[in-house]
Amino acid sequence: MSKSDFKNIFLVVISIAAIIIVFVSQLYFVNPYTSSWDQVDFALAVNRYDLMAMQPHFPGYPFFILGGKFIHLFVMDPSKALTIFNIFFYASSLLPIFILSSRFMKRSYASLSTALIYSASYSVIMVNQPMSEGAALAAFWWYLWSLFFALNKKNSSAILIPLGLLSLLLGIRLSYLPFAIGIIFLFYWKVKNDELKMKEIIYYSITGVIFQAIWVTGLVISEGSPIGFIKLSLAFTSGHFNDWGGTVEAADIGFFDRITLFLSRNILWTGIATESLLSAVIYIFFLIYIFSRAFKKQKKTYPFMNLLYMMFGSYFGWALLAQNVEKARHALPLAVLLIFFLCIRLFSQRIPFIIVGLSIFLLGHQVNQNVTLLRAEATDPPAVYKMNAFIEKMDEPVILYTWEETRVLQYLDVSYTHKRIETYQYFRYDAKYFRGRSVLLTDKVIQGFRSQGVSIDGKIKKIATFHSNELFDPVYHEIILYKWIGKGTEF
Repeated sequence: MSKSDFKNIFLVVISIAAIIIVFVSQLYFVNPYTSSWDQVDFALAVNRYDLMAMQPHFPGYPFFILGGKFIHLFVMDPSKALTIFNIFFYASSLLPIFILSSRFMKRSYASLSTALIYSASYSVIMVNQPMSEGAALAAFWWYLWSLFFALNKKNSSAILIPLGLLSLLLGIRLSYLPFAIGIIFLFYWKVKNDELKMKEIIYYSITGVIFQAIWVTGLVISEGSPIGFIKLSLAFTSGHFNDWGGTVEAADIGFFDRITLFLSRNILWTGIATESLLSAVIYIFFLIYIFSRAFKKQKKTYPFMNLLYMMFGSYFGWALLAQNVEKARHALPLAVLLIFFLCIRLFSQRIPFIIVGLSIFLLGHQVNQNVTLLRAEATDPPAVYKMNAFIEKMDEPVILYTWEETRVLQYLDVSYTHKRIETYQYFRYDAKYFRGRSVLLTDKVIQGFRSQGVSIDGKIKKIATFHSNELFDPVYHEIILYKWIGKGTEF
């Protein structure tokens, strides 16, 4: 056996080993918690699908819930059922990742590339939550492969595959809509190369609409009428873009701060490095190496690389302007695409020993980080769970005013009274009816009062602080509990 053969076998073996360890760890450390508003929406939908009751919230995520319902036949906990569906579906994405990687590099390095992408720690911990991101990420890789497949087939009927997979992708997570630009590019490329006629464009466009109509029609039927569905969709999108959605229109931060936060924290620090300094240093070294070779002759990868750049750019603009920058998960596909770009540039040409060594070291670090994070995600209760345990042990009647935490408390069916509150005026009115109870408020409520110009200094006392990992709970990883100490009419 030659030295080259040994190296190739070694790369394949360690890549497969890393993938197996991550997959087994995901199943062994299944996340048992339902710790956010969205997670509760999804979990409730597994038992009873009702958009009006926000089970789940608009746009319904029908294919994701359908997958969860199937797993629920074997797993009683609906939240775990969704997570396990994510894990298995995400594992299926190994095939398209490997096929795409093999297009640009030798198979041994394609194995290493696949392992690095699959085991990217932020992706893994998001997959292990009852959220649609994990399933959407898997569907995205299959959709990406289908575009590559159709681009390289002279037969125009291959276009049907990405059209169908785009329907699957959007039926899992509608916010991935900007990736539909891949279909437009596919049409353009086929026409440019005389592989597609105008009448065929019309035919495939109608077919694409029919594919999307499959899941949209199901949602309309579930709401009872098209009018009801339209009213619900308008109500949700209005709230998303104007009230609580964290978009440019709704957020308080400036555009420069927003783009800095989006790039440095959401994509690079969290999405790629998973808040690991070691991972960040290695990826920075890879970037420096790539830029140092930027002016050397590169292997031609057009048109697929141009397609990737267009898809990255379209989703970048969408996630920056129309998604909540407080939640790094909205930038997840961008982080994954950047890792894919890095692997292509690192492994598609002659590869120095230091790059191979660092890549193997990074893979090992990611696997270790995954096991650590997955164990923590499965065993360390979220901050809202810790707050609930604290209040349940209080030897006095209480009324708790919260913001989004109340959705989780409803799901947990807690024994004390809790309410979601938005304005200080309503709080003053409502709290009067609970005299004789300790009035508790979370820090998000206090922040809301202060943003309304209300001074409550001297009227509250901090009684406890609860923490969890920010990677798992980006908004509610810290909850501060206050007790109202104002007297008489001071509500």
